[in-house]
Amino acid sequence: MNRTKILNHIAIFILLLGSTISLAKEEKPAALWRFSRGSAAWEQDYEARLKNMLSPQKIKEHLQWLTSEPHLAGSERTRAIAEYLYKNLEEYGFQTKITCYEGFLSAPVSVSAELVEPFQETIPTLEDRIEGDPFTEKVAEHPGWVLFSPSGEARGHVVYANFGSEKDLRYLEDSGINLKGKILLMRYFKTSDGIKIRNAERFGAAGVVLYADPQEDGFLYGDVYPTGNWRPPGSIMRRSLIFDYLPYTGDPLSPGWASVKGAKRLKIKEVAMPQIPVLSISYRSAQHILNLMKGPTAPYAWQGSLGLTYKLGPGPAKLHIKTKMDNRDRIMFNVIGRLEGSEQPDEWIIIGNHHDAIIYGAGDPSSGTASLLELARALGILAEKGFRPKRTIIICFWDAEEMFLGGSTEWVEEHSPELLEKAVAYINMDSAVFNTERPLSVSSHPGLHKLFRSVARDIDDPKTKHSLFEVWRDLQNQYRQVPSVDGWGIFFDPEKELSQPYIFEIPADDAAPFYYLLALPSSDMYYGADYGMYHSIYDNFHWMKTIGDPTFEYHVLMSKLQGITALRLANADLLPIDFVEEAHFWKKAYLDMEKVAKNKGHSPPRLDEAFHLLNLWEKEAADWENESDELLRNESRVKEASAEFMEINRIIRKGFTDFLRAQGQMSLSWSRNLFAGKSFDFEGISGNTLPGIRFALDKGELEKANEEANVYISALRRRVERLISLRQKIRKNDR
Repeated sequence: MNRTKILNHIAIFILLLGSTISLAKEEKPAALWRFSRGSAAWEQDYEARLKNMLSPQKIKEHLQWLTSEPHLAGSERTRAIAEYLYKNLEEYGFQTKITCYEGFLSAPVSVSAELVEPFQETIPTLEDRIEGDPFTEKVAEHPGWVLFSPSGEARGHVVYANFGSEKDLRYLEDSGINLKGKILLMRYFKTSDGIKIRNAERFGAAGVVLYADPQEDGFLYGDVYPTGNWRPPGSIMRRSLIFDYLPYTGDPLSPGWASVKGAKRLKIKEVAMPQIPVLSISYRSAQHILNLMKGPTAPYAWQGSLGLTYKLGPGPAKLHIKTKMDNRDRIMFNVIGRLEGSEQPDEWIIIGNHHDAIIYGAGDPSSGTASLLELARALGILAEKGFRPKRTIIICFWDAEEMFLGGSTEWVEEHSPELLEKAVAYINMDSAVFNTERPLSVSSHPGLHKLFRSVARDIDDPKTKHSLFEVWRDLQNQYRQVPSVDGWGIFFDPEKELSQPYIFEIPADDAAPFYYLLALPSSDMYYGADYGMYHSIYDNFHWMKTIGDPTFEYHVLMSKLQGITALRLANADLLPIDFVEEAHFWKKAYLDMEKVAKNKGHSPPRLDEAFHLLNLWEKEAADWENESDELLRNESRVKEASAEFMEINRIIRKGFTDFLRAQGQMSLSWSRNLFAGKSFDFEGISGNTLPGIRFALDKGELEKANEEANVYISALRRRVERLISLRQKIRKNDR
């Protein structure tokens, strides 16, 4: 290349560089969803500072302390953890208090299982010690108990009962197998544990033995602990039987009201608690029992991954099981911290995690507890430096989640009037990290889906440095046809390639009371739903620092996800609740209900009117979205309209009440959300959406279904009217 050409190229380069520098100086931050450009610049600065402050080392230190001892709800260690959380939140600048509730809590004394036929042998009810894992030296203190099993004993031949659904047990009886007096060997997952036990009792079983088959979370998916992240053969899972055994969550003795000091509480004999003994064993022990079984071969869909032909029985294996429990009233400790909003203190963004664990709980829940504590530290320091959220952020650490969503339910019951008036959303992180090889899991009210996706675009994945949005989507595509113990959501299609991350439509864990009792936009999340340490002694700090998240970078990622989601809710000019996505899910629910009803020979009433209103909802929501975006892009209009924003946000915030049914759904007064109902009443139905109409149709009560359809039509009209009102407010500011 000659000298002239070189000089020309240099001149062009300098010119382009100058232009780039000039553009860089003039460039303004792109507006965030529901933020004006000026607000977005401040918010992005806020978020950048938050990201830079979050420390994996501090999270590690919190987690090590939290998991140094077992902390089952009702224990003295749980009280100590509540005090630790209180002390830290106060130090971080939050207005903090510990709120106490009474709860009928469960604890083990001893359990045993003996094989009595075809020969006598003890079935282990303790987990294996693992060399190098100091936490497993205490296996003798943690038998394979099941929460809320009664004390008792049972002796009977074993019947393999698959997942224990009503359909499963009906199949056994139809096959000529009498379940009366038998010990049912059931697999965890699929069917709720409370429903498994209710079914067993209804069919006359004497007792139940539960185990986690490797087909769900064992060697089928990878190396087992201590080499990998999957359940080893000697691991025992422990879970609560209360979920869906009772039609409500929270303290069993105060259904529908808070169990504060002095409140009325039922006598235990007035509550339908589990009646037959239940315990849990490892899949190694289950394999030993199944090897002894004869009788018909179990259906193909019932076959697990234990390398044998699963037979139904009964027997000849015969078991004698004993459970001795200490189920009684104890205190639950919630820790509540408040960071007052600078502009709208009476609009609440609530974020939370539970602090009680089955044993050590390094993943569930303490990874979330430690990550949320670190988020609180960063928010507190930023508030001191002048970065205070516009709306109030309330941080909650709940007790007794593992028992029955105790702390969160009682708090919601106590504070329902305030929450209905002030709450914007509840963002839960049950646990932060389970398995960094599997995708992020978010379950959420549909109105929050767009918010989560937009936040994920602005967070980097620690391994790839790509956005969390991209990694989340790509991992879901990689695993979308692989079974997940938590499922993929009612409307998930595993055959469809995902262009964006899929978010489950119904939240769980401590988000459930907010969602079902109040219909509030709520969500739950954790990284990598599928792993093998769940509710075993191996879910401990040694596993986390060697296998789970050795660098604690994914803990930081989850602090960012929960924190930035909360900040965007707290600081947006117009609340980022997406009525468009919510309409899409309502339409899916109606289409699914129509399909299921037709398969049963029914036609859901007032369908044409419902679809007409759903189409109106979609149109009005899309127009509202466009008009609000246009308003926020114009800074001068934003300033003129700012006085109106409080009223506009009030209309948005109260949108959840369109689908709140104060008296509850039919037989289930605890569930007040018209969109989704609890599975207590819905086993055997394809989904639990639109519970009022669906439940009536499922029972063949067509007149009742018509009454319910009227309730839903009224709710859909309220939603359309709300959107029309929002658009009128926007147009008013156009003039």
